[in-house]
Amino acid sequence: MHPVNERLSIGLWNVEWASRASERGAFFIQRFGELSSHVICVTEGHADIFPDGGHVITSDADYSYSITPGRHKVLLWSRNPWREVDALGSPLLPPGRFVAGTTDTPRGAIRFVGVCIPWRDAHVRTGQRNRQPWDEHLTYLQHLSPLLHSNRSVPTVLLGDFNQRIPRARQPEHVFSALTAALSPDFRLATAGAIADAPDLAIDHLAVSGPLEPVRTDFLSHHDANGVQMSDHFGLRVLLQ
Repeated sequence: MHPVNERLSIGLWNVEWASRASERGAFFIQRFGELSSHVICVTEGHADIFPDGGHVITSDADYSYSITPGRHKVLLWSRNPWREVDALGSPLLPPGRFVAGTTDTPRGAIRFVGVCIPWRDAHVRTGQRNRQPWDEHLTYLQHLSPLLHSNRSVPTVLLGDFNQRIPRARQPEHVFSALTAALSPDFRLATAGAIADAPDLAIDHLAVSGPLEPVRTDFLSHHDANGVQMSDHFGLRVLLQ
């Protein structure tokens, strides 16, 4: 049983493929343990850096680049078991960048949708090399939108690497408009704008639907005690009520 007024704590981090056996992996294992989160979303990671004793679901390992055993673009960890797990979303989505599931939390049963939206140059200069900048990103948003709004009866948390700063910074206006349209009208962002102590606007985000309300978003440093960078993304902790 959860305390009646306990807030839901969510960790969110792109760990840049850190593995358990590495110094960077040890950093994230320690940080995730300290967070005491109910749910954690990792992008570009391995399942073995999560706290022990939880339950992990992952996106498909094939994201149209070379496959490295153990790597997944999106992983979700929960203290409680997952059900209604979906690692596809839609066959029209660029593959290997989506996983969703429902788990019990202090705020009741919640659907979590983990994403890693392709960056602007996905399959432009590497991979299949048959795209123009932002093509894969826009295709993903187009087919993500109906998945987000198909069931309004269940509170949902959308989270992961969006590969866009919010409000719009350097991305083209039509790309930002596509993201806004994909979220509208059901989802409200907890991670838009300046975050205290963060060096830049976030590109990793969390948005909520239904009765969920963001309480606080905290910056998590991506440097260790010696100032060494552990990832090219900083982390976030979001509290919901």
